Amino acid sequence: MSNSEPLDITLKQVKEGKIVLNNEYRFVTSEFAIVYSFRRMESRIFGPGIPYRLKEGRVTLIVEGEIRISINLIEYRLKVGHLGIIPPNSIVEVLEYTPDFDMQVIVVESNFIPFLRKNEIIEQYSGQQYDYPIMLDEKEFKQTEAYFSLIWETIQESIFRREVVQNLVAALLFNITYIHKDNLHTVNTQLSHQEELFHRFIKLVNEYSIMERNVSFYADKLCLTPRYLNTLIKQTSHQTVMEWINQSVMMEAKILLKHSDLLVYQVSDKLNFPNPSFFSKFFKKMTGMTPLTYQKEQ
Repeated sequence: MSNSEPLDITLKQVKEGKIVLNNEYRFVTSEFAIVYSFRRMESRIFGPGIPYRLKEGRVTLIVEGEIRISINLIEYRLKVGHLGIIPPNSIVEVLEYTPDFDMQVIVVESNFIPFLRKNEIIEQYSGQQYDYPIMLDEKEFKQTEAYFSLIWETIQESIFRREVVQNLVAALLFNITYIHKDNLHTVNTQLSHQEELFHRFIKLVNEYSIMERNVSFYADKLCLTPRYLNTLIKQTSHQTVMEWINQSVMMEAKILLKHSDLLVYQVSDKLNFPNPSFFSKFFKKMTGMTPLTYQKEQ
């Protein structure tokens, strides 16, 4: 696909693009999708080291193997039993996965379940409150698998039973909420003040790093001094504020280089670097290769 913007993995693009080998393991409409076996579907764009942006949120259930993945700069190691909600507009990069890795996925457009639009679960689904991921116990895992199976069986009918699917997905989301609340009661998962500020900082970096790369900007947003913010982020994550900002900029650069037809100087301009030479030096320092080399790699 040739365009002037980075590839956003949207329902429309998934529905129309030839990005999987085996369509029988997925079902896609313009507002809803389910993948019953990610491994057997054989995605053409899924691979280590290539970031992409997910426009709609995803409900994911790991059913086999393990995966190491970065979601909005935060790295997770997931295995069988992990359940999570990936917020809309997330930048995701697969780092590595085992040969037997498999997961089930549900994708819904924001208006697919209109009767839940003002419910707190939608705020959680938008990534405002949810922790990712949740480790399910055996009972919760079987129960969640049953929801996926029932939704999958329902879409096999000759006519798409939209209202049935809407309510089944809503039931799944509500059940995730109950599981999450139960976990909070049984496990001490309360974030410390430092951890809460770190997550707020990361959210700001994901939102503003293309335009803002000054520590004072993020400190002002968090009502902190630049020096205190630097200390807090270093203590919490063992990385500096600028290291996080640079990682975010690199993710955006990789997406533009891999998923658009922009030339290197155009990517440099879009990311607000002073000139292409500065961008190339920055990219090589971060990755060990030039932007052009990265762009041409298969």
